[in-house]
Amino acid sequence: MAQITSRITATAGVAAVALTLAACSPSDVEGATDGPVTVETWISQDMETLFPGDAGSYDNISVLDVVYDGLVRYDPETTEPYNYVAESIEPGAENLVWTITIKPGLTFQNGEPVDAEAFARAWNYTADGDNGLYSNYFFSIIEGYDDMQPETGDDGEIVAPGAVDELAGLEVVDDLTLRVTLNKPFAGFATVLGYTGFFPVAQECLDDVEACATEPIGNGPFQVTEWTQSQELTAEKWADYPLDETPDYDAIHWTEYATGETSSWADFQAGQLDLSFPPTAEVEAARNDPELSQRYVERPGSALTYLGFSLYDDGPWQNVEFRKAISMAIDREGIISSLGSGSATPADSWVVPGGVPGGEAGTCEWCTYDPDAAEEALRRAGGWPEGEKLQISLGDDAAEVEYFTAIGNSIETVLGIPYELNIDPDYFSTRAAQGYDGMFRNNWFPDYPLNENYLSFYASGEPGAGHFGWYSKAFEDKLDEAAQAPTLDESIDLYQEAEGILAEEFPTIPFRWSFSATYYSERLDNVVLNPFSGAPMLRAVEVTDA
Repeated sequence: MAQITSRITATAGVAAVALTLAACSPSDVEGATDGPVTVETWISQDMETLFPGDAGSYDNISVLDVVYDGLVRYDPETTEPYNYVAESIEPGAENLVWTITIKPGLTFQNGEPVDAEAFARAWNYTADGDNGLYSNYFFSIIEGYDDMQPETGDDGEIVAPGAVDELAGLEVVDDLTLRVTLNKPFAGFATVLGYTGFFPVAQECLDDVEACATEPIGNGPFQVTEWTQSQELTAEKWADYPLDETPDYDAIHWTEYATGETSSWADFQAGQLDLSFPPTAEVEAARNDPELSQRYVERPGSALTYLGFSLYDDGPWQNVEFRKAISMAIDREGIISSLGSGSATPADSWVVPGGVPGGEAGTCEWCTYDPDAAEEALRRAGGWPEGEKLQISLGDDAAEVEYFTAIGNSIETVLGIPYELNIDPDYFSTRAAQGYDGMFRNNWFPDYPLNENYLSFYASGEPGAGHFGWYSKAFEDKLDEAAQAPTLDESIDLYQEAEGILAEEFPTIPFRWSFSATYYSERLDNVVLNPFSGAPMLRAVEVTDA
């Protein structure tokens, strides 16, 4: 089975602390009782699209969570999926053919039915490689995906379109029944189906995809009514919403606070926002405020920041002992304590401990700071070439530059390896093109609650491929074995064995886990943080004093 490669784009702020925060308008805070009750929240980066199959960032996924409904949703405490738009999701023999039954009577906000065809057309459009959508890779698990992918030249441009425009493995059995045939068995298929890329799409949307990207026609409890891109977005409660998970307030208003330019904290302190979290310099003062400490919620985050190596190129990093030496030379605890102000925790695993099924702490044996052991590992690796610098590449983000400067200093202090930071504004495209030499930053939070989601993007399929250039037949064979397990519990156990192979071969270095937290105003109750992104779950928020 082609493994699902999960690569959500997370901002540095998301990696450290949940930064999409619900709030209230100034008029609401001052106690106005007439008119609609609006919850104010914010986004931290420009959003180009709200088309479900093309949403790959923290911000647009947070918006789409209240504008669309998927087949399943996830319990915020256990992360377990539960049927929502789906009446049932049943596996066939060997988890190869799945039958999805959709609840009757559901519609989009334009009146079109939410039926089997609505899901089939959405999935086919996103799976069609000619359309170039972000979530395309998710559909690689469905039969016929390869035939839908275009032929591209060395420059990435399409040379010839895909042979077909529909997945062979999708069958609309009747109005409410969709049959899905996978390339190979996958016990975790139902778990995946709550991800944004699997949302249904109205036919009116496909008739004008460009318009739908900015004026989405959802099936969720809120309907986008106005969007001035890069400035603000408003969604109002959809009066005809038929399902249960909708709050009792009337509207949501998002304001953009561009990353690194402004902070929502000043507005929160002025009484204009309901929820926020302070910048690093003000974290300690907020924690020592007795009044604020009564209105605070936190949970361990699931976003992992880790370091990769250019294993597609020759260099000392080809030796696993060198990679171990680098890892043990990084003082995670000290760096995070001094820079993170409690907004992150040191990582010693590749799957978030306790955050998804199969996640356990301590799977990384060499993630403990140990200068003596690091020096010995470097000696076994043959040392570092004299006169050369270790390049550490990352995107242009001030907070991450500070972190990775500290990482470089720790490595240089312990191992005597000089380094230089390569700050690249085109980081994501350069990384995808294997354009780095040495080490580079990576960050990721899960799309769905399964340990496979943290592991599958290491399956490069062949030596030298993927972002890292790492290939392990034993690892990929174990992923295939796990995917074909007869039950999900057995699958999870086998994925844990795959993580053990990853830990032994050690192609990447876990550095830190995010830690999600927010402060909230007196007018809010039931502030619950999303187990994946750490954002407040806007469907759950209650406004107690409008």
